[in-house]
Amino acid sequence: MLMRCKQVPRKGLRGASKGVALVEVVVAVVVLAILVGSVPAAVMAVSNAHFRANQMRIAENLTRNQFEYVKSQQYLPGNVTYPVQYLYVDVVPPGFGLDCTAKQIDPTTGNETELKWIGEKRVYETDTGIQLITVTVYSYGQRLEEAKTLLVSTNYKVARWKSQ
Repeated sequence: MLMRCKQVPRKGLRGASKGVALVEVVVAVVVLAILVGSVPAAVMAVSNAHFRANQMRIAENLTRNQFEYVKSQQYLPGNVTYPVQYLYVDVVPPGFGLDCTAKQIDPTTGNETELKWIGEKRVYETDTGIQLITVTVYSYGQRLEEAKTLLVSTNYKVARWKSQ
């Protein structure tokens, strides 16, 4: 009787199967290879997305800082010099560059006012008291020729003495 009890569970576990077929093993190995192969690609995609998001965060902060810095400076009339050059933010992280330009704007049309030559200088004919400030942030690699524009933003600077 004891012998028959030991044999029953063994027969129940084996059933009709004699073992794992070669096809089943190959399918399992292929599925595992696909899963393992896709992990590095996913990690690289997440890493690249994080890098781009970090670059854009730095570019947005630089742009905000530059606009605040320009607005805190004294208004430079456009009929004195062209292009109007405001000072730049002191701290720009390595690998990033910043460009800031100011153009006189005609308040009635919203377009840039006409330029004229006075002696050897090219200046705006009149100062309207409104300037379009454009800040461009770019990143560069090993060489400056590899510069890539990250963000271009515009804002206005108004001469407070014109509005009074």
